[in-house]
Amino acid sequence: MKIYGIKNCDKVRNTLKWCLQNGIECVLHDYRVDGIDNKLLNSFRLQHDIKELVNKRSTTWRTLSDDEKLHLSNDIIIANPTLLKRPIVDCNGQLHVGYFPEKWI
Repeated sequence: MKIYGIKNCDKVRNTLKWCLQNGIECVLHDYRVDGIDNKLLNSFRLQHDIKELVNKRSTTWRTLSDDEKLHLSNDIIIANPTLLKRPIVDCNGQLHVGYFPEKWI
């Protein structure tokens, strides 16, 4: 399993803990350390609409201008990876957005 997020996020930490408790090997892709690019973001967008991927309750979302919110692009998300909901979990090629262990089995 591959987990995308930020290591200090509570939901990401819970996901890592869940994997450990259930004997599931996982790798964390930390946006702040490993980055995010168009290729990765487009792979997310193949399975999920941008509205499913972006956390509109985040502090980062509130700092965006109205124009940026209206014309949300990959460049804006790449520059502000904390806009993405966390975690995004790649389980056998299927992406799950959010902490939903029942979907990872």
